[in-house]
Amino acid sequence: MNRNLNLLLSGQLVSQIGDKLYLLALSLWVLEITGSPAAMGAVLFASMAPLVLFGFFSGAFVDRYNRKNIIIGTDIFRGFIIAAVAVAYYMGALNVGWVIVAEVLLSINAAFFNPAIPSVIPQIVTESNLTKANSKVQFIAGFSNIIGPVLGGAAVIAFDYGFVFVLNAATFLISAGFECFLNIPRLNPSGAATQKIGASVLAGYRYLLKEKRLLIIIFMVAVIHFFVGSIQVIMPVLASSLAGHGAGNLGLLQAVFGAGSVFMAFIISIHSIHKKEVIMLFTGVGVIGFSYLLLGILGIFGFRLVFPYLFPFVCLSCALVLAGTSFQTIIQQTTANEFSGRVFAIVSSVGNGSIPLAALIYGILLTYIDHAGLLFISGTILVPMSIGFYYVYGCLNRRTETDRRVEKFEG
Repeated sequence: MNRNLNLLLSGQLVSQIGDKLYLLALSLWVLEITGSPAAMGAVLFASMAPLVLFGFFSGAFVDRYNRKNIIIGTDIFRGFIIAAVAVAYYMGALNVGWVIVAEVLLSINAAFFNPAIPSVIPQIVTESNLTKANSKVQFIAGFSNIIGPVLGGAAVIAFDYGFVFVLNAATFLISAGFECFLNIPRLNPSGAATQKIGASVLAGYRYLLKEKRLLIIIFMVAVIHFFVGSIQVIMPVLASSLAGHGAGNLGLLQAVFGAGSVFMAFIISIHSIHKKEVIMLFTGVGVIGFSYLLLGILGIFGFRLVFPYLFPFVCLSCALVLAGTSFQTIIQQTTANEFSGRVFAIVSSVGNGSIPLAALIYGILLTYIDHAGLLFISGTILVPMSIGFYYVYGCLNRRTETDRRVEKFEG
């Protein structure tokens, strides 16, 4: 048993379930108060844009300062911000403007918290156990996505929005309590500790440009998140086109999607894919493409019952978890840990920026192209892309290993 990992995961489990409670309650409150999808869009934009923008330089702070303190401090900050939202709610002072301010602060905070978590995992877990550790993180995320909205809906019905806000604030403080007991080994002194922040940010980008393999992986991160965003747009359209009730179809597709994610994360946590992460990453991306192809074919041939669509959705969710776990492990294995915060912050920005971009692009495309045809075209692009980039990554990997052997021989 890895005490440090268990403490970290326990904190993540509590806070992520609380976060899903909060997101559901907040969404319902905004729509109830305003009745405006535009207001909901503004809140979602406020929760995403600062995270994407700040992520391009926040990693320098993660590499410069004590990561344990950053994790604890950001959880406490989140707890107090959401507690303030709860107080405003009970005082009758809460409005959409204050919610947007709170979401901006939480989003900026996440730009520092998000890269800190994957950066500390290699400090508390051996390299051979990285994939299992990352799969447990994925399991918690998938489990929270399933149980959080269910508990959130029940809590809003049984109590009120304010109760959910208070509960979420408490989960972040509990998470910080778990994290206080973490014992994270100190990093060896590096340039980030003495450089000015601007110089440290630039050093991170120079490191990234030098590590061509990481650029390929970050591109695949963008691809994976882009198709996560696309399926979020397509899923309601697909569900409405099938026989039966659209809401019921959507609920079933989402349930299967969530169950597949949890299942795959559990499988990886008990069956190691150590030293197979690269092939698993590109296989996962290929299976995402295959799932899109299959969904498109079902639609093109006029299948209108929801049940034939369940299998490709299970494949899709499993592939996303497989690819997500693999790319995180590859980055941890190939990145010097003193640069890990900067690399993961950029990864977070690229990934989180790709999701709304996909939603925008696919939303526009769906006005011109039938969803079945769009799914088929997407799969047709993605399958050969996964094969091509696997080949490119392999060439870069062999070249890097050759260069290192030459440097070692000459040294």
